Amino acid sequence: MDTPLPSNEELIAYSQDVRWDTIEQQKRTFYNELDKLAENGHANSLPLETFSDILGVPVTAYYDPNDTDSANVLLANVNNRQYILGSYVSKRYRSGKPLLKCIEPYNLNPAVNHTNIGDTDDHTEHMRAMGAEIELGLVFKDGGSPNEAEMQNYIRLYHQHAQRLGVYPKLDREACQYQVEAHIAPGIGYQKTRTALKGIMSALAIASEETGLHTTIMSAYPTLSDFKMSEEPKVQTAVDLMLEVNGHFPEYKERLAAAQARYHVEQPSHYVQMFRNQGCHIHLDLAGRSEALGLLTFYTMLHSATAIANAAVLKGGPFVNGTCDPELLCVREYLRRTTVTGRYIDLPLNPHFSAADMENYAALLKSERVNATARALLYNGETPGEPISAMHNPIGRVRPDLRMSKRVCTVESTGMPTNISVSRMAAVLTDFEFTHALIENYFRKHGCDLEPMYEDQELWAILGPLEPQKFAELQDASDRECTDITLTTAAGTTMSLVDFYEMKRKYMHKALIGIREILPRDIDDVYTSLTRMLEPPSGFSAQTVEQYISDSKLRSTGNWGRILRNAFIEEGGTPGSHDPDAVLRVVNRIYNAMRLRYLDKEL
Repeated sequence: MDTPLPSNEELIAYSQDVRWDTIEQQKRTFYNELDKLAENGHANSLPLETFSDILGVPVTAYYDPNDTDSANVLLANVNNRQYILGSYVSKRYRSGKPLLKCIEPYNLNPAVNHTNIGDTDDHTEHMRAMGAEIELGLVFKDGGSPNEAEMQNYIRLYHQHAQRLGVYPKLDREACQYQVEAHIAPGIGYQKTRTALKGIMSALAIASEETGLHTTIMSAYPTLSDFKMSEEPKVQTAVDLMLEVNGHFPEYKERLAAAQARYHVEQPSHYVQMFRNQGCHIHLDLAGRSEALGLLTFYTMLHSATAIANAAVLKGGPFVNGTCDPELLCVREYLRRTTVTGRYIDLPLNPHFSAADMENYAALLKSERVNATARALLYNGETPGEPISAMHNPIGRVRPDLRMSKRVCTVESTGMPTNISVSRMAAVLTDFEFTHALIENYFRKHGCDLEPMYEDQELWAILGPLEPQKFAELQDASDRECTDITLTTAAGTTMSLVDFYEMKRKYMHKALIGIREILPRDIDDVYTSLTRMLEPPSGFSAQTVEQYISDSKLRSTGNWGRILRNAFIEEGGTPGSHDPDAVLRVVNRIYNAMRLRYLDKEL
């Protein structure tokens, strides 16, 4: 089968030349010594000879090591093989930090494959910890946007109440002044994830009660605003980069103008201001830090019917800038396509098994077209002469650069919208855990060979990669229909979301029997919950915002995108029209329903 994945023969040949534990030991040594060197007068130089002495192997730089203002890639050389130790961006993106403080780790291990993963320190099959971030917006009841002091006060109060409720208390700032990102601490299982999400929603509701800032938890920031960006230096350099990159492509100037006209956005406004979608980013640990497992997961799971189905379950948000879209029940992917960085990619770069990919990775860093090293792996090769990163692609990314003592590497799904239903989000997040357990189990048996998967047509329907055109078509269909979409799988079968999840439920019972943390009832919790929300046994589903959020019998049921559009019509709006007051009334209805749901208070 022809795929862009490295072959099993390539994986095995690499690990025969360089042992996986040699790479692990050398990387640990390197990063343990790096901070010491930074404190001992080497902070703004690149002492390659010292690095080589520490590791006992030659350490080289891809570009001239004396040009310390530019980006570069550090390579360890063992037995005529090389692997990435780390890399760093140009001085433009270092926020004033010295060079050695800016070397980002590359924790993925190219020598870990299906033949030796059982020898690593992560040798057993088990459920992987899942973490996530939820992007949301904040707006005052009258539609006003918060200033920096008001945002910081909201973040402080959220932190206090989240700690009291026992959930991870961190809110990060997003690029736009009025957007933040809440974190779900890594955990396992539907009930734990649902409890954590409920705690987050409760903390948000309490902070909103005390500040008067209402949350906008939809797939895009919905209300009229001044489009103000955060004034953090990191945000400003990112904005400069986005404007520069998109400026090279006339097609995207036209797309931006079309979106501005569609949503009645006054000039001047730019790509980043338009690009204010809100997502749920899901992270899953990679066993043994295996680079091959990350590539396999990205190519299959994140391109599969599973990814389309889960996105459709969470989609819903027809509003942008006080305008209700005339066609789409979810505008997130439309907004993403207004920038060239939002293009689809088949696979992240594979620098250890492709000389061309190594060159592209280094060149993208050198060109200053990325402001973070992991984003250089998301090379978009469909723009000849103008290499750019598809950093905002609707598939995901593989993260080798997390600065943690455990040196965790993750595969990250960036294709999921945020949703106000904790039950829907918990079910989707846990389904990703189960599905990743499925793909890891497959990798341990078959490596990157997809033939056995194809032979099991039920597994191929669940995990098989969709052709890029079909994937895009299904994304577009779910933008228009949300949960009413008819799904097409890689096996060519078509079915409703309910039928798809029932197929997955039965398959998971068979496939995950060997993983001791997963009990049969855990599987049923996820897929029975999804079925109940999509096709309630009573035959009755939510028709209003209030029913979807706070009705004890109907909440989380119905088509969320259609519910929001109908609410806009109920408030006097006409789809396609610019009616900020009607959109704001819908947003305030959502907040009032959240208030009832999580604070047990009515206005």
